Amino acid sequence: MKVDVLILGGGIAGLWLLADLRAQGVNALLATDELGKGQTIASQGIIHGGTKYALTGKVTGATLAIGDMPRLWKAALHGTGTVDLSKVNVLTESQLLWTSGGIGSRMTGFFASKAMKSRMDAVPHNEYPALFRHTAFHGGLYRLDEPVLDVPDLLAIMREQLSDALVQVDIAQSRLALRDGNYAYAAVLPDGSSLDVVAQQIVLMAGAGNEALLAAFPERSRRELPSMQRRPLQMVLVRGDLPMIYAHALGMSDKPRATITSHRDAAGNTVWYIGGQPAEQGVGKPAAEVIAATQRELADLLPWVDFSGMAWATWNVDRAEGSQPDGSRPDQPTLQRYANVTVAWPTKLAFAPMLAARLQQTWVVQASGTTLLAAHLPTPPVARYIWDSATFT
Repeated sequence: MKVDVLILGGGIAGLWLLADLRAQGVNALLATDELGKGQTIASQGIIHGGTKYALTGKVTGATLAIGDMPRLWKAALHGTGTVDLSKVNVLTESQLLWTSGGIGSRMTGFFASKAMKSRMDAVPHNEYPALFRHTAFHGGLYRLDEPVLDVPDLLAIMREQLSDALVQVDIAQSRLALRDGNYAYAAVLPDGSSLDVVAQQIVLMAGAGNEALLAAFPERSRRELPSMQRRPLQMVLVRGDLPMIYAHALGMSDKPRATITSHRDAAGNTVWYIGGQPAEQGVGKPAAEVIAATQRELADLLPWVDFSGMAWATWNVDRAEGSQPDGSRPDQPTLQRYANVTVAWPTKLAFAPMLAARLQQTWVVQASGTTLLAAHLPTPPVARYIWDSATFT
């Protein structure tokens, strides 16, 4: 099979690039085993605008880099961009940030500063969600310009839109192969048959899977490509009679005390999916210990909520990124080209539009003018949802 661009990896960054290229008439194909497997399906679906990266009271490089992402995503969600996500379920148009009663005047002043006014605004008391109307709540609420998407729905809709440009492969058996100075993809389909894909450009967007793909390069070549780092998380899930809430709980560090998004499992139960400090600090610890620490944190943050009798679980997430000298989170996507291959890591779900644009600036693709459909090939399924996969106790 000959295509203009081949994308390896089925997360949101690869799907966004595929949709963007197809809208421009580029004959592009995406190969993976499951759509969203790994980081995308484990994402909370937050289209960050950078506010949480400024919780120290300073506007950081990450804040500036990601600040325009909600606008680009909203264009897609409204159907006015090259990528049409108008049918995707938006869980909430804006997130909340809640502060405790003891928040310092320095932070309160920062929230009112010019740097943050366009990103957030105070929520009037009469608009507080029921969860925060309790007399025991003495903090403040801010509304962030950050929508939260239903990630499984996002993946399912993109799968439907792009089905003729998607092919399911056995990623453990498939590999890159050097041919006449450029690379091709020797794919193995689920039934064991082979498919050789020749492309003008190949993009490695498989997250942690990029590590295995890069093994195809000679050692000398690998030294010219970016290496990968992992920053793991142990997310926490609680299932029970809970309100639907999407919020960051502000602490005194640069990480939220908790970031909560709400979801419905297959049985219709509400599940809170919790990141922030519990997920960061829980890495490598037994699940029971992480759950107990999260329970204490929630009891301190929301003492009026009764969490007894609820079911709990954890989920390990491997955040794969372009490596940094100090192991910190990259402020922006990482990408680098070698021969006809570009390796890329988006860093955040929200960076998908930025990464797609930058990738297309690194190459010149001569559109073949043909559309080679993959409708006769197996289509990768959407990965199983976290709240239906985790083991609750």
